[in-house]
Parts: sequence; structure tokens; C-alpha cells
Amino acid sequence: MRIGMGRARCERGFVVAEAAFVIPAITVVAASAIALLAIAVTSLGLHGTAHAAARDIARGVPSHSVQARIQASHPQVTVAVTPSPQGVAVTVHRDLPLAGGLLGGLSIPLERRVVVPWEMGIGDMTREFDDAR
Repeated sequence: MRIGMGRARCERGFVVAEAAFVIPAITVVAASAIALLAIAVTSLGLHGTAHAAARDIARGVPSHSVQARIQASHPQVTVAVTPSPQGVAVTVHRDLPLAGGLLGGLSIPLERRVVVPWEMGIGDMTREFDDAR
């Protein structure tokens, strides 16, 4: 009978040892998944902001007012507007800081660039179109 009882105690010891390794691993995987989700959501938000800004500028809204509106709602974002004959390019940049601990001073740079063609009657494209007539 003692052989069976010793085996049960030994198996309980293995369960505790396995849990000691598995629980931190699950915690790391969960934290990584949450961090990747935060990066993806921020990246999608930057893309939406850049696209809305480029669309507004292509429709004739002054670029300085679009940049001021973005800076007012997202102060951590930098915006660069580059007009061209084909359309307007808006580049939005943000450094996403890593949370706490040893990685507290590090950040992930996120940047999205969107090019939108000029609307009819706005920008250099329409001047070239009118000159061709």
C-alpha cells in the first residue's frame, strides 16, 4: 500500500512543478497578445486619421486647419502634408511607448502614409486639366 501512496504524492509534485512553468508562460502569451492588439488598434486609428486628413485637404480644406484639428484631438501625433500634381499625401507618425519595467524608455514608431487624388477644381491636377482644353 505504501507504494501506491508514494506514487500519488510524486504525481502531485509533478503537477505543482508543471504549473510553476505553465502559469508564467500563459501570462507572457496573454500580455503579448494584448500588446499586439493595442499596436494594431493604434495603427488602424492612425491610418483612419491620415485618410480623413488627406481626403479633407483634397476637397479644399486648408492644410493648416486640418493639421490643427489633428493636433488638438491627438497631441502625441505628428502630421506632414505633401501636395503633388497627382494628389495630396498625408503622413501621420506616433511613437507608441512600451509599458513600464525594463522596457519603460522604449517605444514603437508607427507611421502611416495616405495619398488621395485631388477633387475636381482643387489642386494642381485641375489646372493641368484646364490648360489641356
